[in-house]
Amino acid sequence: MNKLSDQQIKLRLQEGRNYKRLYTDLKVQFDEVVKEHKQCPKLLVEQQEAIETLKIQIAELQTMVFGRKKKPPTGHYLPDVLKLEVMARDKNSYRRPLPPASAVTHEEPVLLPETCSCGGKFKEVTTHDRYLEDIPLPDLTEDYQAHLITKYVIERGVCSNCGKAIAGRDLGGQTVTLGPNIRLLICHLVTTVGLSYAQVSQLGQSLYQLHLTDGEIANVLAKQHEDWLPTYEQLKADVRASPIKHYDETPWKIRDSDNSGYAWVMAAANSPTTVFHLATSRGAPHAKKLHGNSSGIHITDDYVAYRNLSGQQQLCWAHLYRCIRDLRYNDNLPKGQLAYVSWWYEQFATIYQDLRTYLVEPYNRSLRQKQSDELWQRIQVLTNQSEPKSGEPDKLTRLKAQILRAGQNRLFTCLPADTPCDNNRAERDLRPLVLKRKRSFGSKTTKGAKVLSTVLSICITTWKTNPDNYFSALAAI
Repeated sequence: MNKLSDQQIKLRLQEGRNYKRLYTDLKVQFDEVVKEHKQCPKLLVEQQEAIETLKIQIAELQTMVFGRKKKPPTGHYLPDVLKLEVMARDKNSYRRPLPPASAVTHEEPVLLPETCSCGGKFKEVTTHDRYLEDIPLPDLTEDYQAHLITKYVIERGVCSNCGKAIAGRDLGGQTVTLGPNIRLLICHLVTTVGLSYAQVSQLGQSLYQLHLTDGEIANVLAKQHEDWLPTYEQLKADVRASPIKHYDETPWKIRDSDNSGYAWVMAAANSPTTVFHLATSRGAPHAKKLHGNSSGIHITDDYVAYRNLSGQQQLCWAHLYRCIRDLRYNDNLPKGQLAYVSWWYEQFATIYQDLRTYLVEPYNRSLRQKQSDELWQRIQVLTNQSEPKSGEPDKLTRLKAQILRAGQNRLFTCLPADTPCDNNRAERDLRPLVLKRKRSFGSKTTKGAKVLSTVLSICITTWKTNPDNYFSALAAI
């Protein structure tokens, strides 16, 4: 065996030192890879949960944009008492009501011929009333005259004694102005019917041969706002004095406020009185401005702006129910979570059904308090159930936390206080404004939104209070 030279020994020692240093570097890298590998399962689970949450949110957004393909079955949970009321609907409710005799403007007899086609006579003749309701149209009605123009010949003179000019009627303003009836009709069409300015103008042109500009319509609304402002404030005071009130809000764009804005509504549960407040934001100060210092019970969703209002708050059960129902029927709900979510939905729907059943029973305060305690106990048991092995959606976790945070006082005030358990009244009051938003896209200015608040409140309340003599009641304000 040949002996290594000093040079060879030196080279091999250098190689050994290099291998040692390389091993140390590779060991560090290997430890980092092992550490990252151990974290992979956890990251994979977190990413999978995030993906499932996003899939559920995507399905919800698709429903908002494209609508629901098939409405989830909700009738199964309708209380039996309410089912009987629906089944007992009279057949005549599907027909137009008979007009009173005073409303008949023309009566026309329809007689039998003297003889039958065979030459025989008629006997046991009876009469039967049928009615035809119609309206006049300019092109189809003879002597139609819906556009009335009154000409005033106003004398004006100067007093020979004092030199003061006096006229029989105020000569200020425009030469041609709109009368009180068309002004009331414009307010009605813009608010109760929910038409845009362009649609109001088209209707005036087609039915009354009356040309209306956007500026004229805006001026009419502004004038009515000034005249009706005291009545609007009185309506607000009346609703505040009501023992039970409904609140809700919906987006309403105001162009000069960067297209931000919200329409707020406050309605009395014991009367048709409704007050609207179109504001620049969804901030809590607007809710407090509408609510004032009123006491009593306010029924709302769980939006934070309503939590600090004076008085007691009753949460809307319809909102809570729709939340879990939509999750149950979400197409992207993971199959591993479907069984648990379905079970939770069934249990919650049963509690909601029992609550509605209790509310239609004869009122007994002590019994209602016991029912409240019983339902709250069931809610606590349901929300404290351990989640399944496969986990639960974040939306259900948040719903559980929301229910527990609300507590018995905000969930079941409706039972001992004998109030509604949902906020459907406020949602129905906002519905015409939501439809109007699709036609007119909101208000141009903050001033216009304030004007619309007043006129909308007066017209909607008058329409619901006195629909048969609507314009007479509106003109009397």
